[in-house]
Amino acid sequence: MSENKYYLGSSAISLSSDEDYGRLIQRLRQYLEVRHLSVLIGNGCSIPLGAPLIGDVDSLKPEFEKAEFKLIDGARQSTALKTLDVFLPKTGKLGVEPLLTVLANIQANEKILGRQIAVEGKTISAEEAGCLEQLLKKWLFLKCKAVSDTGDANLRFHEELFRRILLRSTTLPRAKIFTLNYDLLIERALDNLGVLYFDGFLGTINRTLRTESYHYDLYYPGETTEGRVTRVDRVIHLYKLHGSINWCRHGGKGSDVLIRHGKPDDSEFGNVMIYPSPLKVTEMNGYPYSEMFRHLSAQIHQPQSVLLVIGYRMQDSHINRLIYQALSIPSFVLVIVAPSLSEPEKGKESGDEHEIWRLTQLDSKRVLVIVGGEKGTDGNYVSGSGTLQDFSTKLMPDISELNTEAKANEELAKIFKKPDVLDAK
Repeated sequence: MSENKYYLGSSAISLSSDEDYGRLIQRLRQYLEVRHLSVLIGNGCSIPLGAPLIGDVDSLKPEFEKAEFKLIDGARQSTALKTLDVFLPKTGKLGVEPLLTVLANIQANEKILGRQIAVEGKTISAEEAGCLEQLLKKWLFLKCKAVSDTGDANLRFHEELFRRILLRSTTLPRAKIFTLNYDLLIERALDNLGVLYFDGFLGTINRTLRTESYHYDLYYPGETTEGRVTRVDRVIHLYKLHGSINWCRHGGKGSDVLIRHGKPDDSEFGNVMIYPSPLKVTEMNGYPYSEMFRHLSAQIHQPQSVLLVIGYRMQDSHINRLIYQALSIPSFVLVIVAPSLSEPEKGKESGDEHEIWRLTQLDSKRVLVIVGGEKGTDGNYVSGSGTLQDFSTKLMPDISELNTEAKANEELAKIFKKPDVLDAK
């Protein structure tokens, strides 16, 4: 178990008393009322519900050979496994996403340049790369679908996080939710809350990605003689930075991206839109991911912005780069929630796993890191200040209570005012 505490700059403050918790909650309350609020949700929020670990593809080989994940075409399954063996590193780990990047580039090179890539002296064709891509995406789809179908009771911490975010003042801009996850847990939690959300797609039967829809908003029609309209309260913007298991590429319409319900046919798993393989002939940051990253960058680079990061270990350089750039803005605040903080050993170079610790060493009061976590019998974090479970219920300010208290104090102040003061008004 890691201790419940938080870092304000490089100063570590233990959460050992109610007063300590109260001060932290008050600080978070102030951050939630900053004009532009963004939340970045990583896989750490889905892992306790069964989301797959994708950092080491070598450890997943037994999974790929299970009947439920195997490709129906035996020849393609055999080709995929043989191709995977070529890519496995002799030392270190290779993640699923970096491998998908390589496979996308191999297919693009052959299609655009007519050239094949050699790995460890073995030439890999676009067909071989496509077989492995299909296998990886089938495994990811089925694993994430199983997580997305979890019972509603397991979503209570997601729901509580969003409920408290939605209690911000209605005069502030919409909160923006960014996620690196492919599963549908966030969508299900928002549905359970009855929240309206813009996810970039328009349509009913054929829901097509139209990112201009993020600039739309919802209002009640005018009900006064002046024709004034009232903004709908419970609305959120959702951005899936790395795609989703229900996004698919529409082969007949170029780069159109659709939301598709149900399980794809075996031959269609290659069209599932999981980063970083947006199109066979484009670079990994192509459409639609470039659009999602652009929205993240634009949001956090505005004055008076707060980014709340939860479940993300800061190990994606393309995301980190945008966050570091935002830190150059004096009014930007970064809040990170993580179960533990890994400090590098003295005399040794720090790696990606120490990225959050390095942020505390900036000694900036605009960087707040909350840590603390206890693991259950399954090895997943089940409680602690740095987990979604405790953060959403114990640390995340319930602004409705604050507003109620403020209103009561205001009414009491009016009651005890002198009559002549009231009459003057």
